[in-house]
Amino acid sequence: MPNRYKTAAAFRQALQERLKGVAAQRRIPLNTLRLNVTIERLLARLFASPNPPWLLKGGYAMELRYRPHARATTDVDLSVSSAAAVKDRILQIREHLQEAASRDLADFFVFRIGAAYSELQGAPMGGARFPVDALVAGKRFAQFHVDVGIGDALTGEPERLAGDDVLGFAGITPATVRAVPKAQQFAEKLHALTFPWSDRPNTRTKDLVDLILLMAREQLELAEVRDAVRRTFETRGTHAVPQEIPLPPDAWTKEFAAMAEETAIDERDLLVAHRRLVEFWTRVWPG
Repeated sequence: MPNRYKTAAAFRQALQERLKGVAAQRRIPLNTLRLNVTIERLLARLFASPNPPWLLKGGYAMELRYRPHARATTDVDLSVSSAAAVKDRILQIREHLQEAASRDLADFFVFRIGAAYSELQGAPMGGARFPVDALVAGKRFAQFHVDVGIGDALTGEPERLAGDDVLGFAGITPATVRAVPKAQQFAEKLHALTFPWSDRPNTRTKDLVDLILLMAREQLELAEVRDAVRRTFETRGTHAVPQEIPLPPDAWTKEFAAMAEETAIDERDLLVAHRRLVEFWTRVWPG
């Protein structure tokens, strides 16, 4: 559908007024909505082809699943099953990202993918962080980054998730993405939560929140979760599947309570949430 605005400048002005109204109506920060709209215009491009080489995962997949009750996130996480030779893979991924981001969707957004500035350690074959600069009418509209992890095995079929319908006033349809299955997202969150850090404290409060959110909002099949956990831990090879879920640090208490309120989960107390996860985990992995 063509954009109802003839120039980028006219669209930018109308967009800013539209976002102010929606942010006030939803009682959310204007900058949060502005960033989310921008991220989803990039996602619309990244998933415009029938078989994109990546899947959405992480916090923004949770955002699309559970909005408005999801943790606020400021970046995008993608999973790529394989890539080129080690020395060229990061460059190749950036080229693929920029090629997809350059697709013209008649929404007046322009995206520039910068050079990788940080290596990721979590995925089996590593990965990288790419800065993204988004422009509308030749002026910066938002900045964020895209993390691309390489080598995680897909467990189950990808799921289709839809973006927010904020730009319908301009004739722009919401983004549709392909995301890792819920069971795999649970497995990756569990892996991050239980990773044995040796050089610093564990600060993965958000993963416990997301695990509780997945359990609360979904009918997770135990067999699917078990298979996803097994394959995720085997592929990443950093530590064994835990027989028990360790107690979270006391330092998480305040942050967890704030995130729990944001996501509207019932378990607002850190230890109660841990107990809920343990109860579910003993059914998934009886030992």
